Amino acid sequence: MAIALLPATRFLGAQVTASSTVGWNTNASNGDRSEDKIGALLFDADVDFFLHRFQLGHDDALILSANVAAEAWPRFDGLNHISAGPRLAWQHKFGLGALAPVLRVEFAADDIEARDPERSAHEGSGRIAWQQRFDESTQLTASYRRVHRTAEDELYNQEADEAALEVSRQLDERWSLTVTARWRRGDVLSYATALRPELAAIARDRDTVTTFGRPQTAYALDARSFGAAFDLTRTLDEKTALTFGYESRITEHSPLRYVNHLLSVSISRQL
Repeated sequence: MAIALLPATRFLGAQVTASSTVGWNTNASNGDRSEDKIGALLFDADVDFFLHRFQLGHDDALILSANVAAEAWPRFDGLNHISAGPRLAWQHKFGLGALAPVLRVEFAADDIEARDPERSAHEGSGRIAWQQRFDESTQLTASYRRVHRTAEDELYNQEADEAALEVSRQLDERWSLTVTARWRRGDVLSYATALRPELAAIARDRDTVTTFGRPQTAYALDARSFGAAFDLTRTLDEKTALTFGYESRITEHSPLRYVNHLLSVSISRQL
């Protein structure tokens, strides 16, 4: 969960913003039957390093940054992983003033090291975003992202297209609300305890795993997801913010259809 705050202070030559999240996924196994739905607690840490901004005239800039992130799943440590990599973005502002729209194109590359070696991977992505502020309190962001992940085991490869429409509103000096609609088309993993011939027929790959503490079959298949998220943020001081989040997501590729509900609390601080 990304939280925008005031400009960060410098740390070893870089501007640093760190966030930490605790979350609950009601269906971490992406199962569509009650016996296959496994809820799980997860912890996430994310550190952004703003390295340099190269100004290209009045309206354009190149922005160099880096990211380090980690996920920990207390009950299912096979899902634990850490990732790190650079980001390069081009940003163009159409005109002067706070209400001028901004176009941003960003490329990212990450090396992912996982507790389960077969999940370790290299990931590359590209993202384009259009940002429009309507007044001092309201902002809209529309974005599209393409991601490609090559893992040690083909089961965990990922190719996906993602789009999001986000509206954020400053409610008062301390509180802000962000509402996001999301769409995704690409690889997902669905876990089932018993062999599912109907899933085997549409899966590009499958394997027997013990990710969730018991033997299951993991099916890698192409699916569509639709989701809605709500984030309520409380600014604690000029460097710290607390965010309460909820997301509901439906994923389907007939005959598979499953639902995830995700609850989270996140704190972000400038170091």
